Amino acid sequence: MIRFARFLAQGTPQPQTFAAYLAQVGPEEGAAAHRLLSGARPKRLAPAATLLEWVATATQTPAFLVQDCLKTCPDKAEVAALLLPHASGPTPTLVESLASLTSAGDYLSLAGRLPPDARVIFNRLASGTFRSKLAPPVTQPQTPGHCRAILTLVDPSGPEGSFALPHGANLLPLTRLRLTLPDTPALLAWVRGHVTDRFGPLRQVPPTQVFEVTFDGVIPNARRKSGIDLVGARLVAWVKDAAPADVPPLSALLAQVR
Repeated sequence: MIRFARFLAQGTPQPQTFAAYLAQVGPEEGAAAHRLLSGARPKRLAPAATLLEWVATATQTPAFLVQDCLKTCPDKAEVAALLLPHASGPTPTLVESLASLTSAGDYLSLAGRLPPDARVIFNRLASGTFRSKLAPPVTQPQTPGHCRAILTLVDPSGPEGSFALPHGANLLPLTRLRLTLPDTPALLAWVRGHVTDRFGPLRQVPPTQVFEVTFDGVIPNARRKSGIDLVGARLVAWVKDAAPADVPPLSALLAQVR
């Protein structure tokens, strides 16, 4: 939730900043953020005025002081965020925050674990006044998107892998993902025996291993050689019986999401 608030604090959400945010969070949070920024909204828990009443009661803030605060800042969601004491307890994720918007008690518990800037965003989600959207819109497949991609680089310390797609006679980098499959230990053993070059912590390997990747959407990114970023991408399988020549090119992926 804190990372999501910091991302929104940068101004109107842009594909480049959204891609940087996605690189810092897991696939569940990335997918949740993508849905919010594409226009989906959680069910409203209560109006902002009611949230402020709950906070005032919980903090024993007199009504006259609440009114004085509103004269300085008429935004009830912001005043409610500022009246709560310093955050304490484990910080909830965006996914946890959205899933737990069910009662006044849940709201106060979650809000009390967030710093003020994240509380404001949380209050807007709880009150149904969240309006931020990604510009330009994320391209969303009709069903969760998927593709096969070829492993080209590995960072064993993550462990993370970089995956690419054929484009003409070349391979273009597509995405970098954590290696969380059950057979990751076997993959890392293969990597140790097949390193062709080193770039700091990265290990280059022959482009022979094929993987199945799923994702929730695509955003354009002119800084990428592929021209896109995958939203909520995750690794689902090491396809050991597939050959690199069987991997569809970048153009096939782009056609899938248009």
